[in-house]
Amino acid sequence: MKGYTNNSPVFSDSIQVLEEGDPGHANNVNITTKQLLDNDLCLKNAINKCEKIEMLTAGQTNVTFAFDGGSITENSRISIEASVPDVSYENITVEGDNVTVTFEAQEKDIYVKAVVTDAVV
Repeated sequence: MKGYTNNSPVFSDSIQVLEEGDPGHANNVNITTKQLLDNDLCLKNAINKCEKIEMLTAGQTNVTFAFDGGSITENSRISIEASVPDVSYENITVEGDNVTVTFEAQEKDIYVKAVVTDAVV
């Protein structure tokens, strides 16, 4: 099998499904899977505005993410993930398009990911 992705997916309002008598060739069988993945990618692109990963160096207590201008609006939602379990942030500060996340000092370097999405209403 080979991997499939699409850098410019198009959303499909309907999905083709196989019917009796359709040839069982991969070009036919894969149509539905590709359409569903493209729909997922379109939806992800619609809500996932941007993400950044920064390193929180051992002993450091905060990390700042500099997003592109206009990435963060009053309807944005910001989620934070750390590369190690049981690490939680203490505070998030947003100033313009900069997001600063404060942690307790860590004993080792960890990666922190910030994702800015549109709030789902």
